[in-house]
Amino acid sequence: MPSAADTLIARLQADCTAAEANERAVRAEVEAQLKEAERARAFAWRRLSALGDMARLAALEPDREIAVERQLVALFRDIGWIDGGLDELGEGARPLLDWLRPIAEALHAAAFPADLEPDGDDEPEEPAISDPLAAFRAFEAWYEADRGQPFLQVFERYMPPTPVVEF
Repeated sequence: MPSAADTLIARLQADCTAAEANERAVRAEVEAQLKEAERARAFAWRRLSALGDMARLAALEPDREIAVERQLVALFRDIGWIDGGLDELGEGARPLLDWLRPIAEALHAAAFPADLEPDGDDEPEEPAISDPLAAFRAFEAWYEADRGQPFLQVFERYMPPTPVVEF
């Protein structure tokens, strides 16, 4: 039969083991939260970069079709999917264009709110999307559901380690 000291020590060891397990669980949870917060921060900056560039390009060109084309070309160049024009994209990218074109049109409409329809009937053309940011977030959700990874992850570029050379 174990002595009172042995029983006490066993209880204390069990407490230590439970405390260690609890600490590991808390650390794992905090690491997961930090990783998610880091990802959210990186994606927020990438979203700012992408939509900010598109909005600036939209404001430079009064012609809607030209502005939309330039916005989309700039976005896909930034991703690294094209070097020249949208015609370089394969058929697999057509759904992306279907999602992104209305966003580009809305950004242009925000920059040129009094834009008239090309047929000249003097009625302002309403964009299909009123909130480009909400539409972009919807696009991101669609892309992740369709492609299995977040859209903003395509901006990541592998940078091989650079050897340090001392002279």
